[in-house]
Amino acid sequence: MSRSPSERMKFSLAPLSLALAGIVLMTSCGEPDSGSGQQGSSASGKRHNVVFISLDSVRQDRLGIYGHKPEYAPNVEVTPNIDRLATEGVVFDECWATSSWTLPSHMAAMTGLSDAAHGVVHDHIKLDPKRGTLAQHFQNAGYATAGFFSGPYLDAKYGFGKGFDYYASGMMSEAELAGVLSKAAQEKAAQGGSPTLSEMEMIAIRDRVSHEDITSPRINELGMEFLDMHGEQPFFLFLHYFDAHYDHIPEKMEPGLGKKFDPNYSGNFSPDRWYFNPEVREVDAQNNRNARKINERDLGHIQAYYDAEIHWVDRHVGQVVKRLKELGVYENTIIAIVADHGDEFFEHGSIGHRGSLWTEVCKIPLILKLPNSPAPGKRVAQVVRMYDIAPSLADFAGLTAMPDVQGTSIRSLLNSSTAASRDMISNLSSVMPASPGQWKAQTQEAWRDERYTILRMLQCKPFADRTDKFPTFSQVVAFRKVGGQGGSPYMFFDRQTDPMERTPLPLTHPGFAPALDRFVKESRRLQQSQTVLSQSHPSERWAQAKTEEEIRTLIAMGYMEESEAKNQAKVHLPAFAPYPVPLKTGF
Repeated sequence: MSRSPSERMKFSLAPLSLALAGIVLMTSCGEPDSGSGQQGSSASGKRHNVVFISLDSVRQDRLGIYGHKPEYAPNVEVTPNIDRLATEGVVFDECWATSSWTLPSHMAAMTGLSDAAHGVVHDHIKLDPKRGTLAQHFQNAGYATAGFFSGPYLDAKYGFGKGFDYYASGMMSEAELAGVLSKAAQEKAAQGGSPTLSEMEMIAIRDRVSHEDITSPRINELGMEFLDMHGEQPFFLFLHYFDAHYDHIPEKMEPGLGKKFDPNYSGNFSPDRWYFNPEVREVDAQNNRNARKINERDLGHIQAYYDAEIHWVDRHVGQVVKRLKELGVYENTIIAIVADHGDEFFEHGSIGHRGSLWTEVCKIPLILKLPNSPAPGKRVAQVVRMYDIAPSLADFAGLTAMPDVQGTSIRSLLNSSTAASRDMISNLSSVMPASPGQWKAQTQEAWRDERYTILRMLQCKPFADRTDKFPTFSQVVAFRKVGGQGGSPYMFFDRQTDPMERTPLPLTHPGFAPALDRFVKESRRLQQSQTVLSQSHPSERWAQAKTEEEIRTLIAMGYMEESEAKNQAKVHLPAFAPYPVPLKTGF
C-alpha cells in the first residue's frame, strides 16, 4: 500500500516506539553502563547522547567557520547555525575524507576502518558481515539508535543499517517515484517509443530524481519524531543531508534563496542540471579529460547557488539543535558535524567528485560539540581521519573502545597542543570493463600530513568476475607510472605554499624523503591491521543491484515479480588484496 511521506514516516516509526520502550525497561532493570567511569560520562554517571550529522558534498572552504564569505553577497552568512555551534565546540582544520564519494567515505566513518579495510569501494560491494559498525556499538551499549538518509549510496543494502533500531530513507516515496516513472513512460510512448521503460532508463531517471529531490525537510521530520519519543534512555541519531549535492536548485527549495547569494547576476545560465549541461564542459571519456567551456562569471553563479544550498542544509541543522534544546537534552548531547567529500569547480580541470583526490574533494569540515567542553572554540591543527570519527564518538560518549578499528580517538588532540602528528591515506578505486568477461581496477592514493601531500596511482591486471574461481584473489596490485615526476609514480606537494595542490614539486625537495618515510610507515600500519581481520567469502559481500526502495517501486509498477527481488549484484567482484606499501625507489 502506498503512503505519503508523512504517513509512511509515522507508520514506520510506530514499531520503533515499542523498541524504545523495551530499551527503557532494560536500562531501568539495571543493565550495566558500559561507559561507567570513563571520561566521556557526565558527572551524574548518565551517558551522553550522540547526534551524528553528515553534510553530503560540502567543501570545507565554503563554511563560514573556515573563513568563507559569499563572493557576491559577502554580508550574507552561509552557515550561521553551524558556525554558532562551532563556537561552543571544537573545529578541526585538517580533517580528511578517505575518498571523494559518498559510499566509501561514509563507511569509513561508520566502521572506524580505512577504505582498503572495510572494502566497500565499489557500487557492487557491501560491508562484510564480520565487520561491526558504530551504530551497532551504541546499540549493544543499550542506546536507542536511528538513522535517516537522503542519498542512494546510504541505502541499507550496503550494510549501513547494521546496528540501527530504525534506519530509513528520507528520499522521495515509492508512490512519488512511481508517478515520475509512469510520466516518463507516457512521454516516451507519446514520442512513438515503447510504453515500457528499459531498466537503464529507469536507473537514469532514479539517479536524476535523487539529484532534484529536496530531502532536508523529510530528514528533519523523521529525526525530530525520533527525538520526541526518545524518553529517558540515551540515543544515537544519524542524520544525512543530501541537498547540497549537485544539481543546485535553491530556488526550488525556497523562492529567492539562490538570488540572495548572487543578487546582481545578469547572465542567463541556470545552475539547474549544470553538471550534465554540455555548455559547461566537453567530456572526452576515452582520455579521461574535460575541456572547460563555461566562463568565470557563470561558474561563480553556480558556486553562489551551491552556497545557497549549503545555507538551506545549515538551516535544517539549526532546527535540530533547537529541538534538542527544547527537549532539555542539548547540554548532555554530543553533536558531530562532518562532510563526506567536497566538489570540484574546475580547480584541476574537472567538476563534481569521484574523479580525483585533490584538496577540494577530500578536505572536509569537522565540528564537534561536547558536553562540558574544556575549550569552547578551540581549533585543532593536527590531521583527523574519517575513520577516527567512530572510535572518537564512542570514547566521548563514555562507551568501551570499538573493537577491530584502525582509527583512534581524537581526545588527545583536544587536551594538548603538542599531540603527535597523524597521517591520512585516501583512496579512490574504480572498476572498468577490460574485455568481454574481464575487468580491470585502479586506485588513486593520497597520503597527507599537516603540510605535505603525496599522490600515487595503482592498478591491477585484468580479472574475471567469476569469484568461484578466485575465492581469495591474491593478485598483487602494480604501480602505474605518473608523468611529470621523472618517471616516478609519485606527485609531491607542499600545501603550506600551495594549498590547492596545483604545482607538483621535484622529488629532490628536502621535504619529500621524510614525507615518503611517513607514507611508508602509515601504509604498513594499515596493511598489518587489515591482514588480521577475518574475511567472509566474496559472495557474502556482493550488494544487491537495486535498493529496497527501487525494488518496491518496480514491483508496484509491475516491472518486477516478487520472486525476482532477491537478485545479486550484476558484477561479482573478487576480494582485493591490501594495497602495496610504497617503495622509496618509487618502483
